Order: sequence, then C-alpha cells, then structure tokens
Amino acid sequence: MAEQGLCHIGSRLSGLTIVLTALAAAGCTMTSTGAGPGTVTVRQPGSLPAPPPQQATPSPPAPPLNGTFAGVAQLSSNVGSSVGCTREVQIRSFTVNGDRARFQGFRGIIEPDGSLRMQAGPSFISGNFDGGRFVGSFWRPQPSCTYDLVLNHVG
Repeated sequence: MAEQGLCHIGSRLSGLTIVLTALAAAGCTMTSTGAGPGTVTVRQPGSLPAPPPQQATPSPPAPPLNGTFAGVAQLSSNVGSSVGCTREVQIRSFTVNGDRARFQGFRGIIEPDGSLRMQAGPSFISGNFDGGRFVGSFWRPQPSCTYDLVLNHVG
C-alpha cells in the first residue's frame, strides 16, 4: 500500500516537471514575492521579455537664489554648559552670488548638490541650500557654542 502512494506522488512530481518545462519552453515566466501564489507571464515565442520599469531619477536641488539671506541662529548646545553663548543671533548679511556665499569673515563655494561649508578662523558654518532657504549650523570655540541656522531669501 505504501509503495502505491509513493508511485502516485512520483508520477505527480514528474507531471509537474513536464508542465513547468513546457511553460518555460513556451516563453512563460513565473514571478512570486513569496507573499502569495505569484503570477505567470506568457509571451510570444521568440520575443524578449519587457525591460524592468525605469527608476525615477531624483531631480537635482534648485540652485540658491542670488541675493541676501536672513534669519535666526538658535543656540542648540547645552545652555547650562554654554556660558557666554547668546541664545539667539539675528543674521542679516548672509549673501549669495552664483555659487559663492559669504557672511562676515566666512567665504565658501556652494557645491552642485546645494551643500556649503565655510570657515573663518576656528569657526565653521555648514549646511544646505534648498531653493530660497539655507538650513545649517554654526559652531565657534571659546566659549564653545553651536547654533542651528534657518535663513530665508529676503532680496
């Protein structure tokens, strides 16, 4: 009795193998995500499968606008340990001309991806332009203060 059951299973497996081989020869492909039964795609003999859809390429960031940017620098380091740091600093004279930026003694070149890094002595400004806005940080030593910058194009 057990031998008859094995023969029956063996004939099913060989039948399944024949069906799968025939589907492959006929230009069928089986895709499955593992979450369900999958899909079978049939194509004409001698035709090529459709290429995968193209991924959308992200557009480069908009270049910063020429002119003046202004906003507020908010103290972001630990206020208790930042003796001598002003909580908020008004920024009014951050200027952009083409791919060049300057603010007081800081000078820098804006990279094609919109990023900017400037240094004046031991102090640093870094961040990114996103069209009419600059978001970044300002760090200075002695006393060590770190500020978050949000500057908008004002003219």
